[in-house]
Amino acid sequence: MEKQLMNAFEKLQKAEHLLRVTRDQFGLGRITKEEFKKREAEILERYRLTLGEERAYDLYLRMKGKRSSK
Repeated sequence: MEKQLMNAFEKLQKAEHLLRVTRDQFGLGRITKEEFKKREAEILERYRLTLGEERAYDLYLRMKGKRSSK
């Protein structure tokens, strides 16, 4: 479970970084809207979480939420 959680964190961090870079490029006018949409879809597909990673991440969020509410 811990390995899957670490994999989930890595994928989410990489995806967020690449999406941020792509958004910046679009905002600066370096890429077109069509290119932005294409790259966004590729990033989301490439870094999609597996079922096991999703479950591990959801469990982590639930545990974190219970601890912070006390």
